[in-house]
Amino acid sequence: MLGRVARVLRIMGFDTEFFRDEEDMRILARCLRERRILITADRELYRLAKGWGLKVILTSPHRIDPWKFSEALLKALGIEDCKRPFVRCPRCNGELVEVDREELVGFVHPYVWNRKEKFAVCKECGQIYWEGTHVERMRRRLQED
Repeated sequence: MLGRVARVLRIMGFDTEFFRDEEDMRILARCLRERRILITADRELYRLAKGWGLKVILTSPHRIDPWKFSEALLKALGIEDCKRPFVRCPRCNGELVEVDREELVGFVHPYVWNRKEKFAVCKECGQIYWEGTHVERMRRRLQED
């Protein structure tokens, strides 16, 4: 559930880590070291984080709309109008950098390469991105809230 929220926060431009199958103490240590806000549906992890003095938010373990939750989260944290969308990789949280399309010959389907001028690549995982129709839908979603 929170993996989808992490993805949306990354799309919004926030440095967002998602821990899967990680020991609680490692999560807490990393959040403390990197001054991260912990969002969890795990009551025990929430209690431990509070004891460590971390800023932590407990959420419901039930299925939620990641877009609505992310907007409510930002509002609750007092974060407004500082979204820089599409600067982070939704998959791994790496930084996206614009690349010359000529560098991508053979790496992008010819249909896409011939129709798009701008491309970005994740510095961490190498995923290639371009603005498709889904990006316009996401932009509208970001402007709605």
